Amino acid sequence: MLVTPEIDRRNRRSSRWVAGLVAIMVTSLALLGMPVGHAPGYAAGCLFFGGLFGLGAYWLSRRKCRHRLKVMNRPFPAEWAEILNARVAFYGALNDADKDRFRKLAQIFLSEVRVTGIRTEIDDTIRLLVASSAVIPIFGFHDWDYSRLGEVLVYPDAFNDEYQTDGDDRRILGLTGLASLSGVMILSKPALLAGYSGAFAKENVGIHEFAHLLEQEAESHGLPAEVPYDTVREWIAFVARELKDPQHSRTHINEYGYTNEHEFFAVLTEYFFKSPDTLKQQDPKLYDMLRGIFHQDPASLFGHSRRSPTH
Repeated sequence: MLVTPEIDRRNRRSSRWVAGLVAIMVTSLALLGMPVGHAPGYAAGCLFFGGLFGLGAYWLSRRKCRHRLKVMNRPFPAEWAEILNARVAFYGALNDADKDRFRKLAQIFLSEVRVTGIRTEIDDTIRLLVASSAVIPIFGFHDWDYSRLGEVLVYPDAFNDEYQTDGDDRRILGLTGLASLSGVMILSKPALLAGYSGAFAKENVGIHEFAHLLEQEAESHGLPAEVPYDTVREWIAFVARELKDPQHSRTHINEYGYTNEHEFFAVLTEYFFKSPDTLKQQDPKLYDMLRGIFHQDPASLFGHSRRSPTH
């Protein structure tokens, strides 16, 4: 998500290739329709318009990269930094260089994904908690995009299968959209706030839903380069064994995780980032698998911090 000098160079190179191919194709197609007897002037015009199309293709290919570079160079509001320090223990445990990287990732996310309140007010705290939920799971990856996501809807409360927030069947705290809701995530505002308040030992609905999105992105575009194949193979075998006999589920894992392999991954992602010390103590092998998947070690991170990860 961040534009490093190497990513910028690669983008420039690929954009030049795209521009050249577009210019050649437009010029060639135009020349194929060249009227007899108009060769010199018509050919010059074809070259001119081919060049224009190529230039347009270059800037189009560069658009996202240039936008992110611009966002990364914006000053991070001091009041935003105060919110992160007060609310997000993960951020507070980082060193200065990693805090700067976290802030840039949050800025880019908020510049590209709308956070919209549905019958509820949205302030900077809510926006930053949504952004933090997106950044935390992918912080160990060097180049990652939530390409599926365009908007996060924040509801005033839990909701039901019809997305209604009234009635006795309100049980859903978060939802990652598929099919007709593709590109949309829905989060309950109280649940989002609770996930960063220490109200639940192992639960964070924001991280949970972005874990689902991370899994969907990996299925579509492949795993990040940092994730070793052996770790993935070990994880798949572990999940298959666990879900084969849910009656003997591990008591320290929320039973909702045994619904299916997707919920298992999302629940354990919450656990890994919310209570890493507990997970590491109760199930060190599982902790090591998740550390290999996320390329992060939150237990060590929080071990160097005076703050509790339950904030």
